[in-house]
Amino acid sequence: MLSKSTQVYANHGMPIECDIYSDSDYPDDAPAFLYFHPGGLVDWGRDCLAPWLVQACAQRQWLLISASVRLMPQVGGQGLLDDASAAYKFSREWKSTEGKERRVIVGGASGGVLSAALIAHHCTPPPLALFSICGINTFHHPFFNSSTLLTPEPISDADMAPFIALPPSVGKTPVGSPTAFVLDMLLADGSRNPEFKYPYEPPQPAVRRGNLYEYYIYKNAWLGLVGDVDPGYEWARDAGNEARRERWPPTVIFHGDADPAVPFDVSRKMQECLGGDKVAVFMAEGQAHLFELMSFVEDDGPGMETVREAFSYLEDIVSQA
Repeated sequence: MLSKSTQVYANHGMPIECDIYSDSDYPDDAPAFLYFHPGGLVDWGRDCLAPWLVQACAQRQWLLISASVRLMPQVGGQGLLDDASAAYKFSREWKSTEGKERRVIVGGASGGVLSAALIAHHCTPPPLALFSICGINTFHHPFFNSSTLLTPEPISDADMAPFIALPPSVGKTPVGSPTAFVLDMLLADGSRNPEFKYPYEPPQPAVRRGNLYEYYIYKNAWLGLVGDVDPGYEWARDAGNEARRERWPPTVIFHGDADPAVPFDVSRKMQECLGGDKVAVFMAEGQAHLFELMSFVEDDGPGMETVREAFSYLEDIVSQA
């Protein structure tokens, strides 16, 4: 039966935790899927986790490690890399057998994909694979540097000032949010629990921490925050960097082509730079941002067949590694 344990994976001025979903009958050398949550790097928490992903990992007897990271802008680019690197090291070493490190897939949803990508850019050994769910794989894309307005009116400096002034912290999913995964959503066999009742979700404030994502996009400020650790992918077009490109882990992406928050072209451009032999992109036609966040693996909703196809492709990569 699937269980969850919470561990401290790093102390970077504060304890930083991760949740580990596993079962006692998993093989000792089972791969781990290290997951970074959505929230545009400025909000939400590690329990913001799609039920289908928990199920898909359990079906394959992969550990699922969902990690908190310190939020932007307080943590800065180097701090974000420090957290991601520490989570990756922790995952490789977690209950490893006879000193042999565990194989680790890194992945995430939306803003969490950047943390996973930073591991692929900077960490040795490289991860087994990278998996992106509607993800921000870099802030070098023109979408993030063209004064793109995602709100009806520009967000004022005064509205964001209280959030920018906050001390460093990790993200928390809002109380009562239906996007917060709990094990009671699943039955003992891992299937959807039809009796589960979602909690009451209180009204959200008109201005919230998560608006920093749109605020920094409009101000073309994201590269100023993370550009010291986010090199983008244009380097891969240079034949002189072929060895570096070859070291890049196999990457699997699914992304809706009607995503206003992180355009599909962000994923397409990554594939264009690194090459189709390195990056496989599965397009969910007509789907918006994080369309699958509350779905279960057996659901037949729009786009879920694309989700299953992408994860099956990832499974093939892992089994052949």
